[in-house]
Amino acid sequence: MLIKKIFILILLGSSSVYANNNILKELTNLVDDVEKEKIEKHKVLNYTFKQRMRTQIIARDVLLIITGFNTDFYKKEVGKNANTFNENLHKLVDSKEDIKRAKKLDPNFAKKLKDLETTWSKFYESVKNISKDSRDKKSIEFVINNNMRLLEDIAYIYSSFIKSYHSTDKLEASMAHIKNILYTQVGKPRMYINQIIKDRLSIKEDINTKESQKNLQKGIKEMDKLMKALKDGDKDLELSGTEDRAILEKLAISQKIWEEIKTLLQEKKLRRDKWLTLIEKNNSFIKAHTEVVRLTRASNKN
Repeated sequence: MLIKKIFILILLGSSSVYANNNILKELTNLVDDVEKEKIEKHKVLNYTFKQRMRTQIIARDVLLIITGFNTDFYKKEVGKNANTFNENLHKLVDSKEDIKRAKKLDPNFAKKLKDLETTWSKFYESVKNISKDSRDKKSIEFVINNNMRLLEDIAYIYSSFIKSYHSTDKLEASMAHIKNILYTQVGKPRMYINQIIKDRLSIKEDINTKESQKNLQKGIKEMDKLMKALKDGDKDLELSGTEDRAILEKLAISQKIWEEIKTLLQEKKLRRDKWLTLIEKNNSFIKAHTEVVRLTRASNKN
């Protein structure tokens, strides 16, 4: 559609210098409008992009609080991440045009958004309670039992927003799909790593032990597959891999940390110093893989 408009404007402008000047202005305005639309789309996607990871890091930090690992620090961290999630959720809800577009495409979107708001309201209140009293059993149980539901809801919302931006042009829609799959998948390891550490902490504290053990093994398997796919490609995950040297270098750093984390996860019982190392490597992985995400997005902007 954009190409057609530009072509028509160029044809109209070929008649005179005066017309060319006016057409040049029209073309500039058209490009500016497109860029503004791109920026607005990026805003709402950015509000939701990191929310998946935050659901798991909040749950992880709640478990760190109840296990007694640097309790005062993680009380502050869990409060900070919850406040950021809440702020971004409000921005998302205020994105009226984006929501209208998503609702039009997906009849289940409105219900999912309402479910997300309802779950988050109780979740946020529970986190604030834990920040004040780390022994608040009711609040702890709610966070542990509902963090995956929150993750699933935010993932659904994110996916719906992406689909609603697809062009009606088949080629453009196909290219956008490929890019959006890449953006979605490249960010997932940061969510997976928090989820994996959360499950390991749940096992330590004997919370939903059988389910946590099952989720832990599943998470490790999915993480292995995804990390390999980001480098080499994977048909099932719709990833073609990368030959970008800068991205490969950063991926190698993430992979090295992940292998170190896996080694620690295999130990049945971890001493306190090993737990501290595991949490440190968890945070190091997030920092390292954020560079992978940044470079991947930067290399696929156009």
